[in-house]
Amino acid sequence: MARFRTIPTFIEARRVQRRTVIAPAANGHQGMYVVYPGDYLCVDREGRTFPCKAEDFERQYEPVDESDP
Repeated sequence: MARFRTIPTFIEARRVQRRTVIAPAANGHQGMYVVYPGDYLCVDREGRTFPCKAEDFERQYEPVDESDP
């Protein structure tokens, strides 16, 4: 069976301090998202906003050194 890996992608994110609700217009989906304290609020390349549980975020993403071109 062939092996695959995800394509490197860049997102913007911030850790949420209080419960936050994301409306459908902002997230590109039909329903609302609820982000809880400690989780991350992320924005992808297309500008769609989505929540990510802290443990998943820390496993999938790492900080980008802004000084690198």
